[in-house]
Amino acid sequence: MAFTNSNDYITGRKSAPTPSGCELVSVRFTIDLGTADLALNTIGQVGILPAGCVPEDVLVDGTDMDSSTAAVIFQVGIWDGSSANLSTAAADGGAAWGSTTAVNTSFKQRLTFSSNAIDLVTAAQTDRKLGVKVTTAPTAAVAGTLGVTLRYRAA
Repeated sequence: MAFTNSNDYITGRKSAPTPSGCELVSVRFTIDLGTADLALNTIGQVGILPAGCVPEDVLVDGTDMDSSTAAVIFQVGIWDGSSANLSTAAADGGAAWGSTTAVNTSFKQRLTFSSNAIDLVTAAQTDRKLGVKVTTAPTAAVAGTLGVTLRYRAA
């Protein structure tokens, strides 16, 4: 299942900035998530990694999306293009880049990298969509806002 909402970056109304030199660019993408979006293995698009760029770091933040004491976990990487999963293509890092730690309150955290997948991403000729997957669903889902800040540079 895919996220029900979108944002201006995904719809093309806004373009992600492209670095003009060796600088790092940092863009925060936000998306409103409904309770159905927080079901286990739901995946959606949240932002853009521009053509010719590679990721450097990821921060994830959000409102409290679980009214119980249980926790939700999100995984981040390149969307595979079919709404089914995060990409495992070698050019996209070969796996999801990492996950948040379990969160049951409003949060802001650096992605916990499970491997060096983010370092293995190579530049592409076209924009790629940044994906987020719910890998641990909340016990009592509450609609909220998810933010993903992607730091990237020209390859």
